[in-house]
Amino acid sequence: MLEFSAQATTDCLGTLGWLPVGRSVASVAIAGAGNMNLVERVTLDDGSTLILKRAHGWVEKYPHIPAPIERAGVEAAFYRAVADTAAGKAMPKHLNFDENAAANLFEDLGEGRDGMTAYTGQQINDDVLDAIADWMRTLHNLPTTSDSLLANPAMRALNAIHIFDYPLDPDNGFDLDAITPGLRGAADALKQDGIFVAAVKGVGQRYLGNETGVLLHGDLYPGSWLTTEAGIFVIDPEFCWIGPREWDVGVLIAHLRLSGQPKESKERLIKRYGAILDHKLLHQIVGIEIMRRLIGVAQLPLTIGLEEKAMLLAEARALVLGTAE
Repeated sequence: MLEFSAQATTDCLGTLGWLPVGRSVASVAIAGAGNMNLVERVTLDDGSTLILKRAHGWVEKYPHIPAPIERAGVEAAFYRAVADTAAGKAMPKHLNFDENAAANLFEDLGEGRDGMTAYTGQQINDDVLDAIADWMRTLHNLPTTSDSLLANPAMRALNAIHIFDYPLDPDNGFDLDAITPGLRGAADALKQDGIFVAAVKGVGQRYLGNETGVLLHGDLYPGSWLTTEAGIFVIDPEFCWIGPREWDVGVLIAHLRLSGQPKESKERLIKRYGAILDHKLLHQIVGIEIMRRLIGVAQLPLTIGLEEKAMLLAEARALVLGTAE
């Protein structure tokens, strides 16, 4: 893990020239519960605050998992792409980037609340859902970018393993019964379902391809937005890529389902988003995201038991294979 201390942060900011003249670091605290990077809220001696986000060659939450350090540069490229657009205005202001330090500096939005409480029974209200739908539409309608960084092949390769491969690997050694007793059996049934596995792999090949498309956030779920006094802001686009718009929409719909949101939430999202969608691909993405969040490493703080998880896995299968009602 990266070194976390007020002195280390002071040294980093000073070396990069990001410490305002005459200011010193008063305190440093972890900002949010991010998985990929070390994200710090830096309080200066005048009471002002900054957000420092640093990457290393591994996943911050899981140091044994290697991760491409160039994700910091990809994130900076995303902020450049949305600068001075409506999508950019609904994100934290990007202040600086340094490639050698793999570090980004942002304005601090203050004590915002992410959407993770959705998994513990809180309904995502219509204002939030509308704001995210509007943000997606604005992002996806941006002119095609020429910045090759935004193809993000290294992060896609890492993500593909955890979305399409690892959850269905019969020898992954992941103890699902330690999460929910009996979940291993439900997962094994999917792992042994050759038709389902092949369909998932097919979408995975498309994910790793180089087709034309729109700029995507890449990981748009309730942990990727903050509700603050100033409004709703989207964060953490390091998994961005260029691909089918159904990806962002489908991932979000999967999390509406996983968090037990009303059926009307999905309908409202799609209607508000307003673009024509390939519903076969959309359903496959929804199903794969549900599957990997239930039996893969990227677990969510769900409060549901085996019966409901098994039902969701059956639904995921039907969505991927096109047999859902």
